[in-house]
Amino acid sequence: MALYVNTNVSALNGQRNLQNVTDRMNGSFEKLSSGSRINSAKDDAAGLQIADRLTTQIIGLEQGTRNANDGISIAQIAEGALGEVTNNIQRMRQLAVQGGNRTLSVDDRSALGQEFNKLLDVNDDISERTAFGTMNILNYDSTNAGFQIQSGAQAGEQDTVTTGNSKLTALFGKVIADEIASGDAATSKVSAMSATALSSMGTLGQVIGAYMMATNETDQGVAIDALFGADVGTAAVGKNTDMSLLTELSTMQINTTELTKILTATISADADTVRTSALVLAVGSNLLGIAAADAIESNNAFTDAQLNTVHGFMTDTLLDAMSSLVTQVDKQRAKLGAEQNGLMSTIRSNTTAVVNVSDSRSRIQDTDFARETAELTRNQIIQQASTSILSQANQLPQAALSLLG
Repeated sequence: MALYVNTNVSALNGQRNLQNVTDRMNGSFEKLSSGSRINSAKDDAAGLQIADRLTTQIIGLEQGTRNANDGISIAQIAEGALGEVTNNIQRMRQLAVQGGNRTLSVDDRSALGQEFNKLLDVNDDISERTAFGTMNILNYDSTNAGFQIQSGAQAGEQDTVTTGNSKLTALFGKVIADEIASGDAATSKVSAMSATALSSMGTLGQVIGAYMMATNETDQGVAIDALFGADVGTAAVGKNTDMSLLTELSTMQINTTELTKILTATISADADTVRTSALVLAVGSNLLGIAAADAIESNNAFTDAQLNTVHGFMTDTLLDAMSSLVTQVDKQRAKLGAEQNGLMSTIRSNTTAVVNVSDSRSRIQDTDFARETAELTRNQIIQQASTSILSQANQLPQAALSLLG
């Protein structure tokens, strides 16, 4: 065996092995101190990319869950307000039932009307004031398409919260739209309100007819203008208005004071006060159930039976209108309830996904402490052995001195 002094190969091998084991120990120290198996791309380039994609998904799911909770908050605020609107309409219907008696005096009806009118105004105030932060959610600012909620982590994963418009006029617009869709009303065009066609507009047509009886108005156009506070019934342009679009026409609002007259009016049989034939021709016998010939024969005054018919029609109209409004509010509440349940399901799905995706990322990225501590212990022993061997290898050149002696 050759003996070299200038190049101690055994010492070089010892240094190399010691450096390698030291590097492995440093890697173990980093993994154990950080808890991550992948601390830089050199640890596992492909694993790093997969882990980062999973991290992106987890962050998106967690934010989507927070967004969904905001959507539930919007729905809860709207649904709570609509609950009070429902209570008010139920009370208004109760007042209409109470007003169905012809035994009430003028003062009695005035007292009923004050509460009825106030509740109408309060409901509109609730619709105007209900908001999520500074965003109104129950008036004309509330979009028909609803508020989009980014409830998922990826593009295209959105839900919708539809709060709707609960203003009095908008609710009537929804009633008309539903009646046309179901065939209960043939049209909602103002121009269709001829002397015998008010019933073709369903509930709103009957409300206009009842208002005409309450105010002794024989011109439908004038009655519409009074009820909606705009030139609709008498203006040429307004007659082309589709009343089913009242959910969008914020410029047209029902005059609550005028609408209340249906409840507070006291119908008289006096021919000078109410002209039967004029009302029959204007409102239509298909609504009143009084033939024009009978009205004319009664010398333009109501008989007692006809008076009951007119009063009964006005009461029935108001009751049907209130019932229709309750139905429309309940539809909104039902939709909000369904959307809340849908968002809660999405939240549960997101939460489950976060757990499972985090578990997947953990298998790739996190340090296995049992394995890594075992590896560290092995490397520490090897390091100690390498250090001892290197020390002995450094002594090998000393053997050359014995040859020189």
